[in-house]
Amino acid sequence: MSSYFAGDPAAQRAADLTKAASDAAPGGLELVRRFVNTIELPNGPDELDSLEKARAWCLSHGLAPPRNGAHLEQLRAFRETLRDLLFANNGEGDAPGAWVRMQPFLASTRLSLAVNPMSGLELKPEDKGPIASLLAVVYESQLLGAWARLRACRKPSCRFAYYDSTKNASRAWCSMATCGNQAKAKRRRERERQR
Repeated sequence: MSSYFAGDPAAQRAADLTKAASDAAPGGLELVRRFVNTIELPNGPDELDSLEKARAWCLSHGLAPPRNGAHLEQLRAFRETLRDLLFANNGEGDAPGAWVRMQPFLASTRLSLAVNPMSGLELKPEDKGPIASLLAVVYESQLLGAWARLRACRKPSCRFAYYDSTKNASRAWCSMATCGNQAKAKRRRERERQR
């Protein structure tokens, strides 16, 4: 955040809440956004860095907890594959490659169609694991047309997940005040060096 809030913790918290609300995705897609943001890149805290913390995070977000260390490793790999897809949604990275990397996660889960009397057919996880539940949300968001607006910041060292709610779907940065301005300043310096 900007230095304007440096001396006022209450103002900083209010700004953080406003930013979080503006990044929020609709419906269940918000859970996917929060899941991808369980680590603060490049080397910040990771809410999935231990089995205990991962279980607590999953349970607090209505997901089944990871069963063991191997399942936790798979969950972290799934998170980064999702982040790669969100980066591709922002015009960066390799979308086809990221979708191919999603295949092992699909193979390790069981999803089926179920009838919801209120809305028709739904994709439901059979194994109730966190990956299956999140995959069902991804699938539903693609059908509803919301998936392409869930993105990862274009700054490679940030890649914070956010939902692009702009009218023309052109938001590229998690925050124009930080990552966006840094990228623009870097491009300007490069242009000046070339002169």
